[in-house]
Order: sequence, then structure tokens, then C-alpha cells
Amino acid sequence: MPALRKSSDRYRSMATYFGALVRDLRDSYELRVGEPQTVARLAARTGYSPSMIGQIERGESLPESGTRVQALDDALQARGQLKILWPLVQRLGHRPIDELSTATNGITPGYRENGPCALTRGDDMERRHLFQLAGWGLLAQSPIFSTGEHIRQMLERTLGTADGRAEDHWEAVCADHMQALLTQPATEARDDLLVDLAILHQQMVATTPEQAARLQRIAAWMSTMHANLLTRLGEHGPARRWWRTARQAADASQDVDMRVWARGVEAVFGLYSPRSTETVLTLAQEAQSLAAGRVTPGLFRAVAAEAQTLAVMGRPQEALERLHYLQDLVSRSPAREHFGWTSDSTCFVASWVYSFEGATEAAREARDSTLAQSPDYQNAANVRLHEAISVARSGGHNEGLSLATRVLSDLDPAYRTHMITHTARLVLDTIPPDRRATLPALDDYREALNTPIQT
Repeated sequence: MPALRKSSDRYRSMATYFGALVRDLRDSYELRVGEPQTVARLAARTGYSPSMIGQIERGESLPESGTRVQALDDALQARGQLKILWPLVQRLGHRPIDELSTATNGITPGYRENGPCALTRGDDMERRHLFQLAGWGLLAQSPIFSTGEHIRQMLERTLGTADGRAEDHWEAVCADHMQALLTQPATEARDDLLVDLAILHQQMVATTPEQAARLQRIAAWMSTMHANLLTRLGEHGPARRWWRTARQAADASQDVDMRVWARGVEAVFGLYSPRSTETVLTLAQEAQSLAAGRVTPGLFRAVAAEAQTLAVMGRPQEALERLHYLQDLVSRSPAREHFGWTSDSTCFVASWVYSFEGATEAAREARDSTLAQSPDYQNAANVRLHEAISVARSGGHNEGLSLATRVLSDLDPAYRTHMITHTARLVLDTIPPDRRATLPALDDYREALNTPIQT
């Protein structure tokens, strides 16, 4: 379920939760379905006025019936998400969730757990809150709940082993999650990361201000990874909010390297999102300015993003200049493999730039180097799609589409990410529109491209 949109924590309700979901479904409609879904169009398809749609999305109003919810679900192609959530929303409506929590957690006169054998108030409140959330259905799909994570954490507190994790331990946790990003299906890696994000949050709340400040750097790192995973799953609205959280946590940590890293990675992933190339270019240049000449993996990401963006914008000479600058930075940096900048990363950027430039031989060498070194299934698939782009740009339109189709068809559905399908769509973009309809490989390409991503 999506994060609630900006509102006072005190007044978050199921109505705001429902509205946030409607808005996210509308925001993602073009990526999921292939055409934009404006407020006016959604209103026309559901019999509402545009102003009423706005009120629902802001959580100010709710649909008046299950029939209206079904109409919204159908119009947004939500596949039952709104319909399933509706009974809970209808029951809880606008009542603040914090108020409901307080009512449930309060001490009840005469309740048997109020005696000398009672649980401590904190554990009693947490246990009651878990029962309450489970009753609402809010935890039905939560990895923190379904894996027994809250119970494990409560057990640690009982054993006296939950005093917190040292910062170096969190570094190791982050390294494990980075490895999972490269090798596991996005949904699996996301669920495990969410559990540790929840644990990190609890530790930050319970620790001293000085310790919390040090953990803000870890929060920034883990937030960038979560935004990464959401982008891989094509969930751009939630991803955008997590990128913002990553920047804020990095800024709060006052760690310049992390501040550059958060922005540099966001710029790279912006290439696979609805953001404009101008916006991505600005973000990449902002990260480089913040680095102020300090050579770090965050700077690598920022320069890489700039080179790739310039290539997409049809500015090959500038793209090549930034690629050569990146290669020079990496060659003289002693800490080049950190934060997920792996041995194949520079080769991947070169494959991208040369493929868009049409430099066939240079692109092939970069692609082969990436495939020989890459631990990342996504990079491996994408450089093969770079080859399809290069072939299509060289005039092999049908061959390029056929190659892209093979790459997509060879992927296990669990490993089929939005970033891979996004790159596959770029193959068709290289072919003049008046030539596409005559290509024999077009139908198979479109069929392979439209296979749903597993989320």
C-alpha cells in the first residue's frame, strides 16, 4: 500500500489513506496502461466532477457507495485494490488513526492485565496495537507482520538483547541489502529492506540525539535503496517520496559524501522515471556541485547520470566528454567499489553512451566487459538491450526489435523490472514512426513488452 500523502500525522485517517491510493493509481496509470489519466478524464469515467475527484484524493471526501468505488477501481484499472480496501475505509472513515490507537491502548479499569502480573505498559500497548492493526487488515500484506518481525523484536526486548545496533553493524546490513538489490527479485529484496527500515526507525526513536544523528546517514542509505526498488517495480509516486526522504536524511546527517550519493543515485534512476531529462540533468549537476571536487561513488553516479542523460538528449559529444571524465575519476579513486558502484558500473555507462551515439564497436566492447563482470541481473539484461538500441540506430530496425524481444522473453518474470522494460521501449524510439508498422518483429516485440511486471 502507498505511503500517505503529506498531512498532519495526528489527522491521518483511512480516508486520507484511500485518497492517496487513488492518486497513486492515477499517477501511475500512463505507465501501467499506456495513456494518461487526468482528473477530468477520471471524473468523466466515474460520473464525478473533477473537484470531487480532488476531494477524494485529498481524503476530504469518500465515495458514497460500493458502486462508486467499483467505478473508480475499473476506471483506474486497479484490479480490485480499491474494492478490497473499501469495507475498512467505510468503517473507519475520517476518524484519526492515532485516536483509534489511543482508544485501544488505554488502560481499561478492571482489565485483568492491570494487576501485579501485568505486562509493562509499553509492551502491553504494542501488543494491543498489533491486534488492532491486524483487526483492521492493515498488516495483512506487511512483511513485518507476516514474518513475525514485531514478535521477534518484542522477544529481543524481553531477553535484554535489543539495546540497539552499532553503526558498523548497520553498515554490514546495508551491504547485504546492496547485494540483494543486485541478485534478488525486486519484491523479495524490498520486503527484507522494509523490515530493517522499521527496526532502524525504532532504534532512532529510542536512542540518544547524538546516536540518532549518526544513524541518519544509515537512514539515507537505506532510503535510497528502497527508492531504487520502488523504481524497479515502476511505483514512481512512492519512489519520488522516498528519494525526498533519502535527501532529507542525508542532509540531516551532515555527511557530504552521503548527500552527494543520495542525489547522484536519484539522478541515475530518474532516467527510468516520468521525470524530464532536464530535471535529471539538473539533479546530476547539483550533486556534482555539492561534491566540490571530492571524489566519491556519489560523484561517479552523478557524472554517470549526466553522461547518460546527454546521450538520450542527442548531445553525443557532451555525453562522451562526461564519460571520459567519469573513466578518469574511477581510475584514480582508491574507494571506487562502495555503495553499490561495482566493477562493471563504468562499462555499463559506456555501453549506454556508445549505443546511443551509434559507435557500434565501442558499444560492443563496453557491453562485453559489463557482461563479464556484472553481478547485477538488471545491468546484464539492459546492456543486451543497449545492443538492440545500437543495432536499430544503425538501420537494423527489425533485428533490433527481435533482439529486444529475445532479451525480454529470456527473463524469469520475477526478475522483469520496470527499468528493463523502460530500456526495451527505447529500442522502438530509435526507429522512425513511418517505418514501424512494416516491421515483421513488431507484434512479438509489443507482446513481450506488455507482459506484466511482478510486484
